[in-house]
Amino acid sequence: MMDTFTEQLEVRKNSAKDTMKTIIYLLLIFLAPGLCLLLGVVFNQYFFVVAVCAFFFAIYGSYYVVTGLYTEYEYAVTNSNITIDKIIGKRSRKRIISIDIKRFNTLNKLKNCDLTKKSYRKIFRASITQSGDDVFAAEMHLDKFGGECLLLFSPNQKTLEAMFPNLRNSIRLELRKSGLVKGASEKPAAKAPSATKPVPAKPAVEADKDTIPEGKSDTFKKNDTPAEKKPEDNSIKPSDNKNTGKNSGNNGRKNKKSKKK
Repeated sequence: MMDTFTEQLEVRKNSAKDTMKTIIYLLLIFLAPGLCLLLGVVFNQYFFVVAVCAFFFAIYGSYYVVTGLYTEYEYAVTNSNITIDKIIGKRSRKRIISIDIKRFNTLNKLKNCDLTKKSYRKIFRASITQSGDDVFAAEMHLDKFGGECLLLFSPNQKTLEAMFPNLRNSIRLELRKSGLVKGASEKPAAKAPSATKPVPAKPAVEADKDTIPEGKSDTFKKNDTPAEKKPEDNSIKPSDNKNTGKNSGNNGRKNKKSKKK
């Protein structure tokens, strides 16, 4: 049996809240060297040296914060296991979760789930948006965290189809009814042995038309050619000559006797 492997890479869309956090971080970073420069003017010149060092650290800090906004999620489905990693700024990778798909108790779009009355020990966030139409919610029980956990992620159609054969029957029925999975197939069943087709009979060998006498069927074989007629022998046999001689002698004697009379 061949292994199934599907990989999906998605970029997280930053919300307005993330943008505000970034602006605040940048202000704090550049505020530090400005404050040191002010202290150097008022109190001591050594603060000028500190201000220059803080300025270079501010440049690096701003670069680190801005590139940190670029976050990717990698979903890898291998047979019945799904692994989700978080890639920050294309420089670091963090494992969010790796779990057997068969352990999912529910799986549906977040907008179709009522999670307000439920509490979870751990929530794994790996979705492109916070609560968009692309977000799926999967509930599972993990003993490691001591109870029910929730996974929020954004699988595409190909990833869902790779997960589909390993999901529970109730989840598969729900996904089919809602039309979320198109073209997904169950586990391939063993093919029934195909019935042997009858071998077509070979056509009868056609005999030459010249050798088929009238009244015979078309299946007349070449070996059944009629015996050739021997030519009639009109020559007189020796025994026949003797008989004809005797008859001519007797006829001559009779003629002589009739003349004497």
